[in-house]
Amino acid sequence: MKLRYLLASTVVCATVSMNAAEPKDFGEMQPEVVYSYDLLVPVMGYYTPVESGIMKSYCTGDEIGVFTDADHQNEIFSQQSFYTASGEKARVYSVNAGQTLYFYNPAPVAQGEFRFVVETENIEVGSVDPSPDNVLSISSSYRAELAFNMSIKCTKCVIEINGESAELTPEVVDSYISVNWFNTLRQWYRAGKINEGDIMTLTLSGIRDAYNSSNRPDFGDGVGKLVLKYKMAAKPVELVSESGTPNSGVFDFLSYYLPGGDKGIVSLVFSGDLDPACHPTAEIQYGDQDNIEAGMYMECPPVKVEGNTVTVDLQGVKRFPEQMVPGLPAQSTIALIVSKIKSPDGQYVLTGQMASPYSYGFSYNLKSVSYSIAADWVPAAGSALNAGTEMEIWVLNGGQITFDSVDFTYVKDGVPAVISIPYSDLKVEKDTYSTDALLYYLTAPAIEADPDSEITVTFGGLECADGLDHSSDIFVKYKSASTGVDEVESADADGVYYDLTGRRVMTPAKGIYIRNGRKIIVK
Repeated sequence: MKLRYLLASTVVCATVSMNAAEPKDFGEMQPEVVYSYDLLVPVMGYYTPVESGIMKSYCTGDEIGVFTDADHQNEIFSQQSFYTASGEKARVYSVNAGQTLYFYNPAPVAQGEFRFVVETENIEVGSVDPSPDNVLSISSSYRAELAFNMSIKCTKCVIEINGESAELTPEVVDSYISVNWFNTLRQWYRAGKINEGDIMTLTLSGIRDAYNSSNRPDFGDGVGKLVLKYKMAAKPVELVSESGTPNSGVFDFLSYYLPGGDKGIVSLVFSGDLDPACHPTAEIQYGDQDNIEAGMYMECPPVKVEGNTVTVDLQGVKRFPEQMVPGLPAQSTIALIVSKIKSPDGQYVLTGQMASPYSYGFSYNLKSVSYSIAADWVPAAGSALNAGTEMEIWVLNGGQITFDSVDFTYVKDGVPAVISIPYSDLKVEKDTYSTDALLYYLTAPAIEADPDSEITVTFGGLECADGLDHSSDIFVKYKSASTGVDEVESADADGVYYDLTGRRVMTPAKGIYIRNGRKIIVK
């Protein structure tokens, strides 16, 4: 018995002892008759169905329970519960002919009216998805789902096409049948056994009322049988290779990708051409879904379709955790979702994911990157820069930067001026003593600077692979040649440490130094 009734019984005992309320016993009750019951007054009755079918009860007050025994110990629980438009509590039960039902509530906590109806319902199909009226694409429809008007059973399912057949297991839950045909149809497509326009037949057998085995439908295909026919779409396009994804060995998603490089480009290559007008979407998702207050970071990077390839460009945007979701503890993962890719016939590409038939999802480890950038200059900083002087610029992690030019900024006749030497005019070499440094060689241009003014040399259009501003790490100041200041001599090969400005260092800490005429890194 329900706990509700046990608690209510305690109330009834107290009420009866005080008011001596007599139970309202309706005796044998009849369908369609309205019965009234009072507050806290026990109500009971019984009914024996003549035919098996469906019974629906309606209560305007507290619910009247249904039991299989006169002692009201074994309650029957309803298959469906809902409210009618007028506010009645409606309950649906399956009943069998000759089995007496006992209605009972020991102490209704709300007075009202009670009625019930008994129906022998025919089994009907409420909906079929996908509809046989539409062309079947397994890119969109991984299974057939059918809804009926009552709880049912189904024992067998067979699909057939072009002499091929396979028996599938129907999944039956209450009034729903689901048939997963995806793997079988994909195999037949790959084996060339299905062509565009072919007709596939789906046959469900053994359909009956779950609670009344004699109640079987006839949909015109035989008792207990339902036949559906589908016209097949062309073989769907599938993903054949990818790059820049965890599946291709790229597990880290960097906080920044330098534009123009080969990193930060995700490519998906398919077995056939794609519709260039289908406008696929890509979305980056970062955050903690359980932290509603912090929120989520969403970004849609650019997507391009060419032939059979989709590319997503992740370059040129800073995605540091503290910038994406300020105040949120750094999360270890970040997701990229690429969606809505179609072939020219209008079909979505075949993702193979039932939970997400229209998209590919990739989960990366989020990795914040930063690089140490440092420079050393020949001639040394502070010396006079003469036209035609051969210059050497040593840059730590030079492979992690890009720039357009070497800019010489100065003042002429009191007005700022600049001379730029384009990157293409530089000679670039790797430093044989350091795996992460580059050497840039150029010839100093003729600069007519005002007397006693400075010449500042910087990299124009400087960008670094970590997305940070390193312009203050790569610059030097010279005297104009007209000042007559002698050049600063480089440190001799005396075993002494000098910093990059030429000052002697007695106890070098971590950093870059010059010793015996060579740059070294102290770690």
